[in-house]
Amino acid sequence: MKNKRMINLVLILTLIATMLPSAMVFGESTPDIAGARADTEAPTAPTGLRAGEITDTAAVLNWNASKDNEGVMQYEISYGTKTLLTENTTVTIPGLLPDTSYAFQVQARDAAGNQSAAASLNLVTKRSQNDHSMSDWQELQSLAPSRMTGVYTKLPGDFKGYADGPLLGNGDVGVVSGGTADSQTIYIDKNDFWMKSSKLTVGGVTIINKAHGTSSAPSYRYEQDLLNAEVRADVTLKNVQLKMKTWVDANSNLVITELRTQAAAPVPLTVDVWVPEAADKPFKSGTDAARGVLWAARESSANQAPKEWMSRAVLTTRLLGAPLTDFRSSGGKAQADFILQPNTTVTLVTQVSGGGGENPDVPEAASYLKLAQSRVMGTTPATIAAQHEAHMAWWKNFWLKSYAITNDEWFDKYYFGALYALAASNRTGKAAPGIFGSWVTNDSPGWGARYFLNYNFENPYWGVFSSNRPELADAYFDQVLGYMPYGINRTHEAGYRGFSTTRSLARPYGPATVGWDPARIPASPVAPEKTRSKLNDQLMLGAYLATNFINHYTYTKDREFLRNKAYPYLISLADFWEDYLMMENGKYVIKDSAPREANEHDDNSILDIAMVKFLMKGLMTASRDLDVDAARRAKWQDIIDKLTDYPTFVYPVTGKEVFKESDSYIDSKTGKRIVNRGRPFIGGTNVKGPWHAVMTGLFWPSDEINLSTTSRLKQIALNTIEAYGSWEQTNSFAMQFPAAVRIGYDVDEVLTNFKKIISSSKSSSLLMRNNLTVYQKGGGIETSGSVETINALMLQSYFDESRGKDVIHLFPMLPKNKYPEAHFRQLRARGAFVVSSGLHGGSIVDVRLTSEKGGPVHIVNPFGVGQVQVVKIDGTSEATVKVDQAQGLITFQTEAGASYKLRAN
Repeated sequence: MKNKRMINLVLILTLIATMLPSAMVFGESTPDIAGARADTEAPTAPTGLRAGEITDTAAVLNWNASKDNEGVMQYEISYGTKTLLTENTTVTIPGLLPDTSYAFQVQARDAAGNQSAAASLNLVTKRSQNDHSMSDWQELQSLAPSRMTGVYTKLPGDFKGYADGPLLGNGDVGVVSGGTADSQTIYIDKNDFWMKSSKLTVGGVTIINKAHGTSSAPSYRYEQDLLNAEVRADVTLKNVQLKMKTWVDANSNLVITELRTQAAAPVPLTVDVWVPEAADKPFKSGTDAARGVLWAARESSANQAPKEWMSRAVLTTRLLGAPLTDFRSSGGKAQADFILQPNTTVTLVTQVSGGGGENPDVPEAASYLKLAQSRVMGTTPATIAAQHEAHMAWWKNFWLKSYAITNDEWFDKYYFGALYALAASNRTGKAAPGIFGSWVTNDSPGWGARYFLNYNFENPYWGVFSSNRPELADAYFDQVLGYMPYGINRTHEAGYRGFSTTRSLARPYGPATVGWDPARIPASPVAPEKTRSKLNDQLMLGAYLATNFINHYTYTKDREFLRNKAYPYLISLADFWEDYLMMENGKYVIKDSAPREANEHDDNSILDIAMVKFLMKGLMTASRDLDVDAARRAKWQDIIDKLTDYPTFVYPVTGKEVFKESDSYIDSKTGKRIVNRGRPFIGGTNVKGPWHAVMTGLFWPSDEINLSTTSRLKQIALNTIEAYGSWEQTNSFAMQFPAAVRIGYDVDEVLTNFKKIISSSKSSSLLMRNNLTVYQKGGGIETSGSVETINALMLQSYFDESRGKDVIHLFPMLPKNKYPEAHFRQLRARGAFVVSSGLHGGSIVDVRLTSEKGGPVHIVNPFGVGQVQVVKIDGTSEATVKVDQAQGLITFQTEAGASYKLRAN
């Protein structure tokens, strides 16, 4: 009996062991890094080294990844006497001199220090045409304390959604600062750290005051410095003042934190490197006392099936400036102690490594740990100083790409905060951020922090093209194109050709994921029967995603982007809509597609009509510019000409004609199709409900209605915004405001409501926080899309149907009497023109334009009346250019790369 009980006990313990957290099983056993076998194999040399954008002070370099038996740790870029380190295969080299030759070399290095042969590239920077560059930077520096610095004077702590705390990031790694009464924590996220259906956090680094004293009133001051992308903290914990400065390297995944105290006596501190300890997500930690390294690691699931998404991540930390003692680790936590001496600075260096992809493509955590440990062991005060110099230069180059100044404190704060959030969460070659950006600090974010395609994912990028930062949308494009093979298969299985999409994407796709290879995705044939129920309820989402592809090309005229990325996507949408549209009474109609979620039985949804028409117009332009698919243009033009009319009705409250969601829908109570008599205005949810987006998508970003529109559609659009009045609705911020400005709605009403939101100090579902980002209850980083509101006050470009051409319009909506000294630098217009101008005493002065691709330009006369002189700038010399003035336009031919000034005669 005793032996039987013992056997049963063993069986029970065995069963329990299989149910315990997987803390002891982390892929393969983690090796002793210090004692690992010698690796003498060098990485292969980078290939395909090429230049991207080249300006007078910066150059973008791109190359193909090297290969290594143990994994590439980083790339070393050398030019002149300078060296820059990065983990990416694209890098911006800032701080260059105009009209100067540079020789670049790029080498790969692995964790053992083996270095590849070099790839070489020579290039010449452009001659400077911007004699404002130095004064622009001086202006930004002067504005930084009041317009580009967010201040917290209490402990940040609302991190459940779009984090309300000081934010840092480099487009791959995101950091939020926070803590408790006796500690400070750097919460760390990574864009590609997901489980198969939801975003996860990575972990963090916590600094704990070990002193036994107490403080009845701990004090906190955090300054989020947007200009230099750093967070400065001045906190008092247990009566001890600590000063901290943290920055996330723009060129690598190093997180640097400097600590200093002015206390009279030494301060005992503990550094804690940790990851969450979840039962179903393996975790492990460890120390290397000989090297002074702490690490913690986790992965997204213990039991991942083949081809399912999985992620692994490792945090590795080392302290410079003081010795660590009493190393210990347990579960997901590694700790050590140190003494912070008075008036002495120490530096915590944390490397964030990892990746996500389909199982089993993702390397074991031990591989990431080896790379991370080698990375932190290679840091010295000198290398950190060099990286910081390059980091500062990267952000300087970012801010000088363009900016707009209204001289209104709240508008300017919003503008810089929104651009900063995009730059800190998006980077070429990295996974796109989900709905809450790069700042997920727990494993249960709202809505899984997924990619929602019925506005949240598109919205953030609606202002990046006019802001002269099209590269901020690169990760967006890769995500969409990465999902495209799956969407095509899904559409084929429903019996339709081409591409359509689900409403949300539950994990990253594309080249930023480990092992990405579209050739491994088997293609599904088109099913013989069409089954509408197998498609998403909102059919327009694929075309909605296309708006950013189309506007990228419209604003940049980048043929390579059009040929390799935009057109393959657009043509897959053409295949679908040609197959799906039906002809009734001489009109193409759209059956069973929802303007709002989970209501797929609407006919002629207004957003579907707007997006399909915008798509077809984009296809016509793309096909002509690439000289392909000429035989298909007649069909596309036929769709544009014969697509059903936008549904409208007369709103009884105002007696004016307004847009409505659709022509008809299935009544949920009776199951019968009924005429839409005005939903959502009547018989729907709420006039101020979230579905105003159904209407505003018709105005922006589709540009179907703009300042030049003279048809009755323009007045219906103005009536519709008036009827809604939903300025404070919690999904509207990045949609209603720019749409209103771009169609010419009452600008005083627009700006009054805009400022009401961003200047509010009350807790609400829509407000601007101390980190200068706007929170809205219905989402996250999409609020950055309203930078287009500010840009469109100062510069708009649009297709003028009455004139049959693209036009540029300076200060079309800004109330010049209220903002008489407003100005902007290097905003981008349709046709690849970059424009700078300003007001003085309410009058337009100093109009400058650079043409990237050449060709004619048409500008609404910025001086109102009278003759205008145009000169071409070549260094310090000027040459008069022939100008045609007619119909209120200034028209002249431009040369690619040339710059021009406009003057009133």
